[in-house]
Amino acid sequence: MALDLNFIDGFNREVGEQDAGLTFEEACAHVQGQKIIGPLSKPLKCDRPADADIVLLDLPLRNTVENGGKLEQFADLILNHPVEVTQDFLDNTLYKLCAQNKFRDLPEPFCFKSEPNVPYSIQIIVRPALRPPDQEKKYFDILKHIYLHRNKVFSKDILTYCHGHALRFDWGQQVRTGLMAFNYMFDRVGGMQIRLWTIAPKFEKKHAREEGYKFIRDRGPRSNNKNQFMEWTDEQVHMPGGKIEGWNEGKVKEALNNYYRGRQNAKTLEYWPFTLKSSCAWFLDGVLVKMLPTMRQHAITWIGRTRVGKSVGSKTILFAQSRFEIDQANRADLVPSIVC
Repeated sequence: MALDLNFIDGFNREVGEQDAGLTFEEACAHVQGQKIIGPLSKPLKCDRPADADIVLLDLPLRNTVENGGKLEQFADLILNHPVEVTQDFLDNTLYKLCAQNKFRDLPEPFCFKSEPNVPYSIQIIVRPALRPPDQEKKYFDILKHIYLHRNKVFSKDILTYCHGHALRFDWGQQVRTGLMAFNYMFDRVGGMQIRLWTIAPKFEKKHAREEGYKFIRDRGPRSNNKNQFMEWTDEQVHMPGGKIEGWNEGKVKEALNNYYRGRQNAKTLEYWPFTLKSSCAWFLDGVLVKMLPTMRQHAITWIGRTRVGKSVGSKTILFAQSRFEIDQANRADLVPSIVC
């Protein structure tokens, strides 16, 4: 198979500038073996130093032409915008509206010039202008990354949406890898950002997965008579920093159902009021004392009439054996218990 020698360059390289601190091809190599997550229900917000080694024009952006076909994702690049973007504006206006999915209510030029007829999400990057026209006031460069939620619109319509330069992404045939690399480069651009996509390891660490299932088993609702499974799952998978944040909701609800069915068929007792000393003296000394040393090798079969204490005797002996096994294993974190 012939080696593909075609490289995708940033916009700056297209016009003759040198490569930045990270090229798009290098970013694609960095994200191999990872996965893209998004658009997130709760956007991420950051304000990094603007003296980064990558600028907006280092991204793989190309001009959109009127007869360029349909696009699912595009960018709106506004250069030298003469309005200062403060931290308060980022926190209380941009982020607040984006978190509520009220993109149409964003102030100009962060909103669309005309609204699309399909749902959409917007990532925003704001940086001090790279080449301001003068020094009399502050200018900012603004990049909006728009995702149309698997819908596609014509390029001629996209041109009517944008306040600045309508741009398409040139990331070759592997769109998902390109999208990951694009967001990886975002991390190096700096400035004020509102992000809806993030990169995570493709395979979950075993320890984190085990901790998640333990959390579901120990903290999950015990019944589902009032839609507890759905409500608890929705809350936990969207809780920042939670044990199962970002987990698939169907996976969590299936685990809850499995644990629920297991509890219906077998219940765990962690408290039992009787001990071996509760037995009659003749039964304890003449029968049980002789049987206990071989409890690991042999079982006890109780035969007799109903309601004479067979179940009570079984549970009493099992609790004693449970405590013995815990002591032998030096497991101070466990309490004697049986499943019945």
